[in-house]
Amino acid sequence: MAAGWAATGRGACVLGLALLGAVVVWRLAESTYRSDIEAICQGEIASGLSMRSDIARVTERVRARLWTAEGNLFFSSLRDTPVERRADRLRAAGGALGIQACPLADSYAGLAAEARYRSDMQRLCSYVTFPGIAELDGTAQAAVLKAWIEENAASPRTRDLAIDLRTSGTPSESARLLRDAANEVDVLTCDVANGLENHPTGSCSAP
Repeated sequence: MAAGWAATGRGACVLGLALLGAVVVWRLAESTYRSDIEAICQGEIASGLSMRSDIARVTERVRARLWTAEGNLFFSSLRDTPVERRADRLRAAGGALGIQACPLADSYAGLAAEARYRSDMQRLCSYVTFPGIAELDGTAQAAVLKAWIEENAASPRTRDLAIDLRTSGTPSESARLLRDAANEVDVLTCDVANGLENHPTGSCSAP
């Protein structure tokens, strides 16, 4: 009896391995470089996660869906590409294969745009960028910020912020606008906003 159970167990094990092998062979046969690029493009949606908050986990799940050496190589090279260039690279790869929709490329573009805005806010909030701004009156402070944004801002969102700063009524209001904008992109310290609050009276409107 024991021998019979052992034989049955071995048979089930062999059958299971055979079925697993068949699935792997079938999956490999069905997989192409194009299917891997599609998997990359749809990776964030398929994972149910967000690139903004879970980029490492999205990356891990995308990697698990790739079956060709070419697809893995492309994804590795994409991850080594600066974030501001990833969207264009992925869209180009998908477009060359007739893939029209690529949500992950859109997410990469969004991350790049947010990185540009964060960089702007880090510089706008730093006394390194604006030494002595705390000693200026409200009008002069607003003029200095406006001039810097016009000459150096990399993000359209920063230019929109300049409009709000220009029309704000007081230095305290400008400080609040600057601090709120910085907090939106996780810039938690804004020395320049503190400097603006040193002059709570007078106009903040640039001439």
